Amino acid sequence: MLLFYVDESGGTSMNVGVAADGRTPVRDLFALAAVGIHDSSREPLAEEIVRLKERNFGAEALGSDWGATEIKARHLWLASRRAHGEQVAGAPAGYAGVADKKHLNDLLRDLGQLFAKFRPLVFSVVVDKRALAAVDPTLNPLGVAYARLYERVAQTLGSVNRGEGAIFVADRQDEHEAYFNSGAMHEVRQGLASKGANRPNFNLVVDKPVWIDPTLSTWDRELIQLADLVAFATRAWYGAGQPPTDRHLLWDKIEPCFAAHWNTTKAQGGGIIVFPDPGKYPPVR
Repeated sequence: MLLFYVDESGGTSMNVGVAADGRTPVRDLFALAAVGIHDSSREPLAEEIVRLKERNFGAEALGSDWGATEIKARHLWLASRRAHGEQVAGAPAGYAGVADKKHLNDLLRDLGQLFAKFRPLVFSVVVDKRALAAVDPTLNPLGVAYARLYERVAQTLGSVNRGEGAIFVADRQDEHEAYFNSGAMHEVRQGLASKGANRPNFNLVVDKPVWIDPTLSTWDRELIQLADLVAFATRAWYGAGQPPTDRHLLWDKIEPCFAAHWNTTKAQGGGIIVFPDPGKYPPVR
């Protein structure tokens, strides 16, 4: 059984704008990422993340409020700016020791090694809300993103990882849960699902995510952090129109983990999905 840990980057509001150069501003992109591991890897990967925090933040920081050492792409961005001499605030208390380039590089190296060692199966959907508003403003970016995740995971399991099933795991979020409970998620998913020969078998994926309580699910809250890194990096990739080079985005470590399309063997249209389909994706690497 594969467990797919899900997190988002960006907002779902359809109040969108246009940049001066005509591009879609990054703020008008919404990304939803799923990082998949075998259930047998749940314990060792979670414990590896805890040890990473002990090395980089210190045991004392780890013993305080969990949020003090939460690994988020935004926190890494703030730490990177501070390590390069900028006076910035906003990172959690546990990041106080990541104040120079050496400590930042140690943290980024350790995070990159998690992807290299455990090789999760990664998917990410980027919703271009400005383009979506022009095509069908009634569609919800959250619904579209989940629908595409379900579809691509089901197609990959049916065509490549045969014999596997999947469960999505996500933090408790009122907006997400309400969307599933209302039945709107099922409606959007069925409406967008491929109708051709590779129609997804949604029976391979449990119909709703498991919503965790981070105060109780101590392993799972660690694992969901990886999905935040992927969602943020994928949003940056599409916003820039090219592979991001900033080290704190960890693109060179995340990119090899994206699921390959079952026919083309490329990440585009497989593990990386843009909606609405732009026709030509930006280069991945």
